[in-house]
Amino acid sequence: MRRQGLIRGAAQVVVVGVDARGMGLIRECLGTEAVLPTQSTPYHDALEVAQSARPNVVITGFDEDFEEAVRLGPLLQSQVPGLQLVAISEKTDPERIRAAMRAGYREYVVLPEDSALLRQAVRESHSSGASVEDQGQLIAVVGSKGGVGTTLIATNLAAELSPVQRVCVVDLDFSMGDVAAFLDLQPKSSFQDLLASLSRLDQRMLTGSVTVHPSKVHVLAQPTELIADEMVSGDQVLQVLTVVADTYQIVIADCGCRIEEATLTTTAVADLVLLVVNPDVPSVKNAWRRLNLMERQGFDKSLVRLIVNKWRKGGELTLADIESSLGVPVAATVAYDDETCLAAINSGRILREIDKKSPTARDIGAMVSLITEGATRVESGPSEKKPFSWLFK
Repeated sequence: MRRQGLIRGAAQVVVVGVDARGMGLIRECLGTEAVLPTQSTPYHDALEVAQSARPNVVITGFDEDFEEAVRLGPLLQSQVPGLQLVAISEKTDPERIRAAMRAGYREYVVLPEDSALLRQAVRESHSSGASVEDQGQLIAVVGSKGGVGTTLIATNLAAELSPVQRVCVVDLDFSMGDVAAFLDLQPKSSFQDLLASLSRLDQRMLTGSVTVHPSKVHVLAQPTELIADEMVSGDQVLQVLTVVADTYQIVIADCGCRIEEATLTTTAVADLVLLVVNPDVPSVKNAWRRLNLMERQGFDKSLVRLIVNKWRKGGELTLADIESSLGVPVAATVAYDDETCLAAINSGRILREIDKKSPTARDIGAMVSLITEGATRVESGPSEKKPFSWLFK
């Protein structure tokens, strides 16, 4: 998991007291060098957010409330050890610069003129105390629209990995998450229970909250009751995912198709994003919109693996059509096997338990190489002879 700026040079940043224009300037300046929140934190919530999110850097706006920004400096330094503070403004003011330095701010940055200075300050804040090997991989499975098959792929991919890896599937669809239903599980605890106990959350609490499927896949499920999306912040989701990634070797997050703070945060820190589309025009169009959104937010598109689910020969859209429309190569296709998929879903079983020779199960199994070998595409075997297989050579 690319958490807290420890992977690929992306620092974890909290932004305080900055308006929408300022947030835009910060995003434009930092791009993929930082994991940025979707919105600025008010001054009065800054300490609580910094203590829970444990960022590398807090960027504080000095234009909205200068006195409050100065007051926050020593407070944050005393309560969150090791934190780097950066003041941000749209104008140079010697008096304010001196006040910021006295309050413990490392830099006073005027945007857009000082963009290079802000990037340098954020880079230097990067902690060297942890390594990639300390955390599990976070794989975000994202759908272009409802019904494309994110849950089927997430659960069965996890089952393919579980014989040799510690794997957890996290259900991040707070409205209609059904990972537990797909696997016929009856969770006694859920993601919502962890959100209510974030101050005490550790690996021991997490392992007591997951439900284990006979395939050895661990599941952090959604509760039976629906949760309003706005009740869950990106910071809360990040805290939970951090503990999950510290506990498991591979974390597969079923993000569904909704665009909300929880899923935006997850894709921002994911090691890999599996973007699932169906070979139809609405699905491809929504995938294009999703990719554009990710690009505007500074996401590295090289981390995206395009998965064409429900693929079958003779459809109106070819793989070449899809690649041309999205500007992203197809990493894998998953064959359309409606009968086996429906039987697995209705019985809460893994595809291979229903039919070991199922083409859907075979194709999802082949996707393991995208995670364990760092492959950018699934190579077709000589006996499979998929349509357009030359695209994967």
